Amino acid sequence: MERLILKDKSLKNWIIKHRIHFIAWSCFIFWESIIVGLTYGAFGKFGNYVIHYAVNILLFYAHTWLLEKAFSSPRQMIWKIPLFVLLELFIYTFGVLEMDLMIIKYTDLISKDFISTSVRIYKLLWRSSFFMLFSTGYFFLKRYLNERAEKERIEKQRFQMLLDKERTDKELLVSKNAFLKAQINPHLLFNTFEFIHQKIRQHSPEDAQVMVYLSDMMRFAATTEHQEGYIKVNEEITQCQNLIKLHQLTQGQVFIELAFSPDVLGIRLIPLVLLTILENMFKHGNLFDRDNKATIDIYMDGETLKIESRNLPGLVKSEVGFGSGLDNIRTRLDYTYGRAAEMTAGIDDEGFYTLSIAIKENALETAFPDQLQEIIH
Repeated sequence: MERLILKDKSLKNWIIKHRIHFIAWSCFIFWESIIVGLTYGAFGKFGNYVIHYAVNILLFYAHTWLLEKAFSSPRQMIWKIPLFVLLELFIYTFGVLEMDLMIIKYTDLISKDFISTSVRIYKLLWRSSFFMLFSTGYFFLKRYLNERAEKERIEKQRFQMLLDKERTDKELLVSKNAFLKAQINPHLLFNTFEFIHQKIRQHSPEDAQVMVYLSDMMRFAATTEHQEGYIKVNEEITQCQNLIKLHQLTQGQVFIELAFSPDVLGIRLIPLVLLTILENMFKHGNLFDRDNKATIDIYMDGETLKIESRNLPGLVKSEVGFGSGLDNIRTRLDYTYGRAAEMTAGIDDEGFYTLSIAIKENALETAFPDQLQEIIH
């Protein structure tokens, strides 16, 4: 039932789409059969009209299709068009002639014309030429309309591109203004930090040092936001060291070792990977056990950059932002490096929480062509 409904809808849509053709052929057939018949006082049988108009309509669209094929190959068009025309005239003339003879012999759908074969052939040649000429006009009209529609589409697309460019230019201008305005706030903040540092340095050197570490980390975060999205590993290592010192000044002694090989310092990486790992350790780890120090190691293992961390889980599980930072790292690694980066995390057999990130060097080289010149050997 549903298939029948779909077929009915498809047929209805097809008729609506080609309604101009139905109207044009209806008008032409009415004019030629009724008006001409009334004018000359002669009408044929209904079957005669149905059969021959069906053949003529078929010739009309077949000729249009052959012209489209011929014009699709401009170099071969010169010989294809005459060949197609001759074949159409031959097939139509002798095909209709033989068809009429068969219908007259076995049916009474059409009446027999008492005219010679040569006259009949002449009339068929004229009839086929008439519809082929009619079809040629339709082909060029259709071609003209298609070319005009394509030209309008290209103009519309070009106009839309100009609008998009204008919109992009405006957004870029707004972004530049916003960037210039955004630079004002960090400068005021850093100047304020420096003022506070100078004020408390003589009275409390440790508190003043906190301001130095905090100012340095804030400056790093502000400058990272406006870079191209990548930083050198040594820049983030420096901020990790600042964060460790900051925690030691505010929370007392923490036992964590940050180790790295010299050949990783110049590698450029997406920012805030190391800082997020370290922050996660401070938030969810136990860093006060001297005998079980937390570690972060950054090194090259062959052609792979390795970042590994290991720490005891905290005695009290923190539910604040648990796992969100690591999920963020995983998402950014996958977006930037795809399958060239892997990240695993979990509790090992000794009860330590371990995290491992591996990024293939060829992926880093693809993202940063100048990396090899920047690595510090």
